[in-house]
Amino acid sequence: MEVKEKLKEIALANGWRFKYARRDYQNLIDATAFISDEMRDAGNGETVLFLDPVVRKSEDLGMRYTGNFMVLKSSNLDEGYEDRAEVNIDPLIQKVMVEMKNKLRCIYSIDNWTSIEVINVFDFNADGLSVAFNLKAE
Repeated sequence: MEVKEKLKEIALANGWRFKYARRDYQNLIDATAFISDEMRDAGNGETVLFLDPVVRKSEDLGMRYTGNFMVLKSSNLDEGYEDRAEVNIDPLIQKVMVEMKNKLRCIYSIDNWTSIEVINVFDFNADGLSVAFNLKAE
């Protein structure tokens, strides 16, 4: 199964929205406006997985997939860091760093699965995790 489809399946199974967007056609302002519009459409408290274009590399014994995605939850601008972390980020750490990784491990070898917390990363009300991955399918 292609990584894009597997991440979409995982997102939908978690009740999240899924967006695969090629931001290379847009300038930075347009990209942030696109994500901001998606979060506004999502509603308060809803979670969206944004997957950037996936790099595919054919290897002798399979295919390697490298990329990045963000799992963002709309939040309240008036909340402090501790509140945002407790409500929006901490629950995603378990989902993304353990549950998602374990589901992908059934299909792929995981060479890299790294996350960093993001808060209002695009200057709008959404918090979550940004994840870099490197997976291999044999």
